Amino acid sequence: MSSKDLNDRLEKVIERLDLLIRRLENLTRVLMENPEYVELALFPRLFSLSMKAYNEPLKILSRIRAAERILRDTAIRKDEISRCIIQALALRGPLNISAITREVKAMRGKASRRIIRDRLKILRDRGIVKTVKGFGKKFDLKNEVTA
Repeated sequence: MSSKDLNDRLEKVIERLDLLIRRLENLTRVLMENPEYVELALFPRLFSLSMKAYNEPLKILSRIRAAERILRDTAIRKDEISRCIIQALALRGPLNISAITREVKAMRGKASRRIIRDRLKILRDRGIVKTVKGFGKKFDLKNEVTA
């Protein structure tokens, strides 16, 4: 099985688990609204929590595989700051600039928010990093790298 096939299968499993988790959360919410079914809400809630425990490592694996593909690029591999940014996003998932700066600082001992912002712009322009929706401006690795 090729790497691309494996990545596609991994993404499909993650999508399906996310969908099931959302459906279980909706079912839990409906059961909680009706007093006579409150006790039954425990079962879909527990099942949802167990699925989340299984889904998170798959998401981390997917991000690490994306980081491995990105780090094959010699220019990125030689740039310590870009390498640290990619490693932080692979391990932690979507982060804002402040969180990325903290992670890079923990890895290399020093980091400047301005330099992190500039590197993120370069990585975004190269199609390696994307801006994601959420509370504030967050960045994440792209699954399909165009660089």
